[in-house]
Amino acid sequence: MSELDRIKDLISEESFNDAKKALEEYLTNGHNNDIEAVKLMGLVNVNLELFKEARENFEKAIKLSPKDATALFYLANCYDNLGQILDAEKYYLKVIEVRENYVDAYKDLCIIYMKTNREMNAIEIGKKGKLIAPNDFTFDYLIGTANITMKKYNEGIEHLEAALALNPSHFQIYNNLGTAYLLIGQREKAIECYQKAIKIKPDDSVSYYNIASIYQIQNKHPQACDYFEKAYQIENRENYLISLALSELKAGFVEKAAKHYKALALLHPEKDSFQYNLASCYELLKNYEQAIIIMKRLLSRNPKSITMAQKLANLYIETRQFRQAKDLYDSIILKSSPTSDVLYQYAILSTQLFDTGTAEKIFKKVIKMDPENATAHKDLGVIYLNQRLFDYAQEEFNTAMTLAPNDFDIIFEYANYLYAISKYKEADKFYQKALEIEDDVVAKALSAINKIEIGELDEAEKLIVSALNDQPEHEYIQFLAGRIYYSMKKYEEAKIYFIKSLEQNPDKETKNLLALTYYELGEYEKALNIFDALLKETENSVPLLLNKAKCLENLKRIDEALKVLDELTDIFPECEEAHEIIRRIS
Repeated sequence: MSELDRIKDLISEESFNDAKKALEEYLTNGHNNDIEAVKLMGLVNVNLELFKEARENFEKAIKLSPKDATALFYLANCYDNLGQILDAEKYYLKVIEVRENYVDAYKDLCIIYMKTNREMNAIEIGKKGKLIAPNDFTFDYLIGTANITMKKYNEGIEHLEAALALNPSHFQIYNNLGTAYLLIGQREKAIECYQKAIKIKPDDSVSYYNIASIYQIQNKHPQACDYFEKAYQIENRENYLISLALSELKAGFVEKAAKHYKALALLHPEKDSFQYNLASCYELLKNYEQAIIIMKRLLSRNPKSITMAQKLANLYIETRQFRQAKDLYDSIILKSSPTSDVLYQYAILSTQLFDTGTAEKIFKKVIKMDPENATAHKDLGVIYLNQRLFDYAQEEFNTAMTLAPNDFDIIFEYANYLYAISKYKEADKFYQKALEIEDDVVAKALSAINKIEIGELDEAEKLIVSALNDQPEHEYIQFLAGRIYYSMKKYEEAKIYFIKSLEQNPDKETKNLLALTYYELGEYEKALNIFDALLKETENSVPLLLNKAKCLENLKRIDEALKVLDELTDIFPECEEAHEIIRRIS
């Protein structure tokens, strides 16, 4: 066996270092101009990725044999790997000039043209290569990819499909084809292509990421999360984690999103967006304290940010820190020309601070800026209703109903308006319409109260039972249940719900109704104690004094009852019921 044959065996065994030593010895022992040995040394250096040395070898080979196509090809390849693109292009063209059917030269030249944004040249040389090797999928693959880069999507798809027909197990063709379908809006076909790429190469993170991105665009965030997570498990790319966190937040997987945004915020404390989204997660988790801490820090870094100021203000509203929220909104309005949305929030905040004068003025500004804002008309109507300006209220509610005839809140508030002006049958129609749109627990309870007024007691009970099943611990629902059962003369049931309501909110109205319930049940001592307590808070109340006197009468404490009645008639001499009791017990 000759020495060169032995070296060739080493190369075939991929023992490149041994082959290099042997070649160095061979070339220095009188075979310096042996072109085969020089070319073999160049090949060995290419495999060892020693491209500068390989370039020198092939340059020498070309001097020895200027039209050696193989030497020219590998020289071009060395220039390519060294980033010397123009030299690479020159020698690939020389290869084709020397040997017109050198297929790999067409492929590499095509890639160079694509790298240098010369897609038309890439297509032209790719088509020439395809004529030489019509069954080589690479040319259709490269031509198709070049067309897609040039936004010639249909041509690109045609060539990529042809490439797949020749090589149906090439995952990158499926990926590129998926991207082409995505760019022409055929998302389902794109997903199908990416899925096929995954079957061929399950550890390719890009295919998972591409599918996830489509689901994210389609707002199918739970599915997007599955694929983003798989992509991130395969390859811990930061952009995968960012996309995953966003879809988790939008899908409602808030705890997971918070964990990931916390990690991103620690990695990039300079990026406010991660901290802002982390605050949003804490807000959704009702961890308002942490959300406020983050937003205060962000706002101190971005004092001109209206969005951040609004976010912090809304967090203050959630925690009932209305004064701090109002201060922020005052600042927002001073710093900028506020949008109608900002003014609307300010008006809502004013109502929560019981500053109805400001709220009314701001709602009017909102409506002037945005006359089609049905919600603002509705809210202004509620203010007028509370001020008992019924004509003004009706005008605003009518406008709101015209603008948004199927809006639950508007229909519900209009029903409340009709109830307030004693149009109970009309109110019933609108309560029912509201409940057809949304199964709201408060709407059920108020509809039940209205049912009492139109004499539909059984329906009232059904509605309040349904509301209690939905939210058995809701204080206002318990209070309304007490009112309904009191109206139905079911005093034992009324007593239970008034007591439950008082445990959460010991307000005067509930205490008074509980006292009246005790009275109806004949529990006069308990009723008397409550009336006495209420009179300490509200002196000279005629109804309270009258009810106290009735309790004392039923307890046979006649002298005390007469004393209370004397006090009452001094305050309100025309109280006929008081005089009647005096006549009866004197």
